[in-house]
Amino acid sequence: MAIHLSRRQFLHTAAAGAAVLGVPGIVRCETAAKRKDGINVLFLMTDEQHYRSLSITGNPYIQTPHMDRIAREGVLFENATCVTPYCSPSRASILTGVYPHRHRILTNVGARQPDPHGAAAGTGKEPPLAADAFPNTEMMLFQRGYATAHRGKWHLGDRGDFPCYESWGYACKNDAEYSKILNERLPAAQCTGDGSPGMYLGRPVVKTEAIRQGWQKFQDSHVGVAYIATIGRTVIPPELLPETFITDQVVGLIEKNADRNFMITASWSPPHDLWVIADPYYSMVDRTKVQPRGSTTMPPWDQKGASKQLGDIMGPDGVREYAAVYHGMVKYIDDQVGRILKKLDDLGLAGNTLVIFTTDHGDMAGAHGCIGKSVPGFYDDLVRIPLAMRLPGRIKPGTVVKQPVSQIDYMPTICDYVGVPIPEKIHGRSMRPLIEGRDVPWRDYAFCQRASAWRMLRTEQYKYATGLEKAKIRVLYDLRNDPNEDHNLAADPAHADTVRAMHKRLMEVMTADGDPAVSAMPQDPLA
Repeated sequence: MAIHLSRRQFLHTAAAGAAVLGVPGIVRCETAAKRKDGINVLFLMTDEQHYRSLSITGNPYIQTPHMDRIAREGVLFENATCVTPYCSPSRASILTGVYPHRHRILTNVGARQPDPHGAAAGTGKEPPLAADAFPNTEMMLFQRGYATAHRGKWHLGDRGDFPCYESWGYACKNDAEYSKILNERLPAAQCTGDGSPGMYLGRPVVKTEAIRQGWQKFQDSHVGVAYIATIGRTVIPPELLPETFITDQVVGLIEKNADRNFMITASWSPPHDLWVIADPYYSMVDRTKVQPRGSTTMPPWDQKGASKQLGDIMGPDGVREYAAVYHGMVKYIDDQVGRILKKLDDLGLAGNTLVIFTTDHGDMAGAHGCIGKSVPGFYDDLVRIPLAMRLPGRIKPGTVVKQPVSQIDYMPTICDYVGVPIPEKIHGRSMRPLIEGRDVPWRDYAFCQRASAWRMLRTEQYKYATGLEKAKIRVLYDLRNDPNEDHNLAADPAHADTVRAMHKRLMEVMTADGDPAVSAMPQDPLA
């Protein structure tokens, strides 16, 4: 059985040149009948990308012409949200079309969890996502003769092998292979940095003075997550970065499978930590023009998060440096997206390929003085995500969907376009009627959760979130009048009726979707 690594583990093992196998990659099943009479699927995915990081959604720092192209030539979803601001649960929901409280993948690269509130849904010892645990997009297309392929980050555990996958490392066949290439083309002994600790793939990271000073302070107080303080310019050139190798693989897979239908996924980790990037991307953003959103004052539970504490330690200069690097990483990935779209054009495949661009969850991107995603709450910076789709002749260019959509809707939408029956008893629905402008009933809310502890409901005007059982944690934000989520109104007597109404609505949604945690919700949140 292969051992599958997270990107974070990969960074350490590649630096050491360890000979280990990587996350599940892709397999091309030679026994499946070839077909060329349907729609291809190209799924392009980043990790931890803020909704406003695209120029088409308002990024003032960089231009993202290739991500924008997908939206301009297809559809942009203005209110897409993740199911939870964690990698593994969101990725499992994308594949299965159900919320985490059903597939029970509640934490990163962990086993499916038993239900603490009622009917058991696992013992906590099962693989995170077995191929036959739930209907899922990859297996349905694979079984219908599609060449299924996945390169890059998988993040669904070391036993989540699907028959349509073979084992691949994050960047190459295995992580030792990438390490060997990097050692041959950029020996660590030849690399020099600024002399400060904190490496990326065994090579120095050049840091600003604010980052240098904050790095040491954070190491002393946050041992378990100290690595996230490594922020700056890597000496590894873009052509040797792991994500370039992922793009190379995907371009090759498209070319190899040009004569048959395929579903190919490119899953890049940036702009997830570590927040490091090479020039020219590192220098693209003027630090003096970086203006993070929102007040630096946060509710006490959010102040305890590693992201807020790292931001406080780094100070305003450090937060601006991180935000600039973050957007430089987005620009780098945009260029990788461009390479893949060009290959579709060159091979004449753009006309029958459904291209989807999205991410698994967001990032604070400096908002409220935070660095990263490690905040307990449900800020829009974390839960609102970019989503664009393109399919010439079927999706009208320049379409904008304003209704709330979720990652549970991806799988049934893909099924709808490629002509595969949508599985019954899933939470998600096909977004195709919305894309085509049909007047259909649709949810007017977004629902998110954090393991078995928190639930959130977001409507057009309000966002309400609460902790379960005895937790007296509640937030109410008026998004219409407070888009930066600076003012928690939950304890304001003037908004008591709104708190009760949102709480009741949240319980109704949880009940309708079979969330067992509804049993732990108080009937009156203010009692």
